Amino acid sequence: MIRTVACLGLALAFSACAAAPPAGTPPPTAGQALAQLACPNRIAEAYAWVNHMPGPGRAARQVHVDIRLVEATDTAVILKSVATTGDTLVLEIRTAPTAPIAGRAAYREPVPDPMYKRVSIFCWGGEIHSINTIEKVY
Repeated sequence: MIRTVACLGLALAFSACAAAPPAGTPPPTAGQALAQLACPNRIAEAYAWVNHMPGPGRAARQVHVDIRLVEATDTAVILKSVATTGDTLVLEIRTAPTAPIAGRAAYREPVPDPMYKRVSIFCWGGEIHSINTIEKVY
């Protein structure tokens, strides 16, 4: 009996570690946790960067947001919200019948002046994820 309880305790401890967000990621707020529960699309990872290198058919400076969904078969699109401010790019994730790549969603736009300081991703009116660092890529 004691061995079973100890094994269950270890299993719970290891599962809690597996569910933890990446290092340096703050835990979700109560509002974010509720919005995440209501949203049909769960975000595994999200990154934002500014591309400073031109390429064939591309402008030199664009803001890119790339999202990997928990479920590789989910299809979603990202739309810019009217709630975007000078400091924060607000994006809405929505389920779609098809997507360019299942399990992923992406957004890009020309770099505004001044540049955003963070990206906030909403689903059904609630913030489900935020990106507080926008990298610069050369």
